[in-house]
Amino acid sequence: MQAPTHILAGVIIKKLFDWSEYKAVAYTLIAVLAFLSHGLLDKFAVLTYHRPDADFSDPFWVGYHIAVLLVSIVFLYMYWGEYKLGIIFAMLPDFDWIMIHGQHALHIDIPFYNTPHLHNALNFLYDLIPGWENLMDLRYQPWAAIFEVLLIALLILIIRALDNRRRNIHF
Repeated sequence: MQAPTHILAGVIIKKLFDWSEYKAVAYTLIAVLAFLSHGLLDKFAVLTYHRPDADFSDPFWVGYHIAVLLVSIVFLYMYWGEYKLGIIFAMLPDFDWIMIHGQHALHIDIPFYNTPHLHNALNFLYDLIPGWENLMDLRYQPWAAIFEVLLIALLILIIRALDNRRRNIHF
């Protein structure tokens, strides 16, 4: 999945486990569940437009990724202050790509970081669950971007529902 989806997942997890008591337990749950959410969402990425290779010659690919970048910036602006713990851990596995692509762009070599270690660990965990191979692979279909847009809309609705629930609880 793209960054906006991971950001919203981190926000939801932080909202669900943002307890005023038992902060250490809450923060641990937020960190672990947000990290695990990344792997789960990435398993479903085959159902969305998510080419593993960049195609700067494709106007749709370029436009889509510009939109993803702008939406990511907006979501970070909106949610970073209160929900940064959930966002950081939901996005943490993408540190792999920063390290791998960054060293290539800077023409340096970090021998121990030529493979996506965090993604591989999450894939190992989720591959223990059978059935992933039965998902359709729509990663090269531009129309499949709609599935991620719909998921983002659903996540926003969940965030709003959690906000409404919080407002309606009176102590």
